[in-house]
Amino acid sequence: MAGQHSDEASQTLAAVPAAELLRRRLTEGRGRLTVIAATTSVWLMDLLLARHLENDAVIDPAFKGLITSIERLGTVLFVVVTAGLVVALYRGNRRQLFDWGFTYLGFSVLQVIANVFAMIFTAGHHQGGGLASLWDVAAVYMESVLVFMFIYIFLDVSTPGGAFVWPAREGEPAPEPHIIDYLFISLNVNSTYGPTSEALISRPAKLVMALQVLLAILMLTVLIARAVSSIS
Repeated sequence: MAGQHSDEASQTLAAVPAAELLRRRLTEGRGRLTVIAATTSVWLMDLLLARHLENDAVIDPAFKGLITSIERLGTVLFVVVTAGLVVALYRGNRRQLFDWGFTYLGFSVLQVIANVFAMIFTAGHHQGGGLASLWDVAAVYMESVLVFMFIYIFLDVSTPGGAFVWPAREGEPAPEPHIIDYLFISLNVNSTYGPTSEALISRPAKLVMALQVLLAILMLTVLIARAVSSIS
């Protein structure tokens, strides 16, 4: 009897889409704390970059006030959106969680795009300083990797049947995806400009991946320009 119950449980688990298993992990128990910590980390990274841009000597003083205002507005929006996300997480309301998650990720993508273009507009003003002065480019790069990682998780758990097809060993059910799997996908897209062994079947996810590739190309261009300027 025990073996029969074990087989039934395994069959039931196998019938659940892999993305649904991940959704349960992230919206229950300690998984919710992981989501909150991750979103906070992205915001702190963006805040650090905004402060760096605000203190940059090449920025016209007339624009520094605007940058400060945008930074403060971003802080307020982050607090509001994160509060809504936390409430939805602990209430277990899937619709509210989708809405707040979509809002947060949309806001985060805009922040990444703004940071990339800020680097483009100031790339020619950085002379000398050595390669250590490229830390902000590396920070924007990692922010992009993390933000798009969260977007792929969001798309996978919100798309019926999942946005990705996860490879499995022959005769075995698809494995439950882990956050590291999405980090691996995002890092590969940012560095090799293409998906990994996981098949992408969602059209919205394909558009998101195309956007990430374009931003990665811009970041690589800025990195080369800044690297040349820093050692010249």
